[in-house]
This record gives sequence, C-alpha cells and structure tokens, in this order.
Amino acid sequence: MVIVFFQVFTISSFGQLTQAQLDSIVNKYVLNLHSTGIDTVCIYNEYCTGCLFTPTSTANLCTDNFSSLPTYIFWKRNGKTFITKKDICFDYSTIAISNNSFWQYYFTNKNKIKKEELKTPKYTEIVNGKKETRSLDIDNSIYFKITIDAGNESVTKNINSFYFTEHLGASEEINLNYGFNMATSLANLHFQIQDLIKHESVKNKFKRTLR
Repeated sequence: MVIVFFQVFTISSFGQLTQAQLDSIVNKYVLNLHSTGIDTVCIYNEYCTGCLFTPTSTANLCTDNFSSLPTYIFWKRNGKTFITKKDICFDYSTIAISNNSFWQYYFTNKNKIKKEELKTPKYTEIVNGKKETRSLDIDNSIYFKITIDAGNESVTKNINSFYFTEHLGASEEINLNYGFNMATSLANLHFQIQDLIKHESVKNKFKRTLR
C-alpha cells in the first residue's frame, strides 16, 4: 500500500519568478558557461513539487526578503572550482571555493551513481495479528536534482529527501530502506554537496542582487 499526502501552501506572490522561469535562467547561464569552453558543470537544484504557491495579495515577496529554494551552479575552470546560485528573486555573486572534493568523488563513483535509484520508504506493522509491510511516500517533500555535465556526457539524478527518513508511521517504525538509501554513492554525493553549500566559508560570501 502506498500512502500519499498532498499539501498546498498559500502565500503572497508578486514579482518573483515561477520555478519554470528560474530553470530557464539557470539553463541559459549554464549554456553561456559551455560557450566559453567550460565543460565541467554541476547544477544542484532544490525544489518542492508538492507545494502550490497561490497568490493572495499584491505584496512583493522579493522586497520582503522572502526565502525561496535555490539552485546552485558549480563549474571548473583552469583547475579551480567556482559556485554561484540563483533563486526566484535574486542572482548571487560568483565565488571560488577550495573544497572541490565532490568532483573527485563523483568521477570515482560515476558508474555506480548513474545506476543507483533510492528505494521508497517501507515499514512493517501488525494488522489483525499479522505483520504487513507498507510503503509510505509524500508529495510535499523537498526534492533535489543533481545534473553533472562533463565533456559530452550529462548525468541527472533526482532525490526525494523523505527517502532519508529513518522512522515512519504513527508508531515511528524503522524505515526498512533507510540503510540502503543512506549507503548509496548518490546519497554520499548529495550530502557532500549539502555540507559544502552550508559551510560558513561558502554561504556567508554570497552577495545577492534583486533581479
């Protein structure tokens, strides 16, 4: 059995981009990088497919410092790694970063990462005296998409953050697929990038410009 939840968020939304418009801006930015001869790029996109944002007023969320889910863009040039980010309201400055170990990890484990798929969370419970295995999924999760362009090859992997939940259901039963999901090379790459963008030496250097 698969249990699906759906949630709608109502917010003021005037002046900012839609997710599709943001994706278009990011794609154009990456195409421009490629046009300058840069052939190693990583797009790390954070989004929420189960959240519908419905406008309720004419307030400008961008000027009200509304926090939205960002997209990060990494690339290699002359042996150095650079990063910028974009969200529905702002463009951000480009900074050079010294920690670029995720590239090495990706290229070492690329073949495994290409094949890996995370498993839907499952748990067991007793129903009428019998043990039953149930699947649990949600729509209003935070999702991540990792796209890495290297030379003539492009690899895209999607991650549902809910799949890394350790305990499920009303009784907090163990997620039977938690160990598998956490042990994947894809999860390791995801968490390496997470650690990088959350590090004080990176996140505090970004300067933003209202689009």
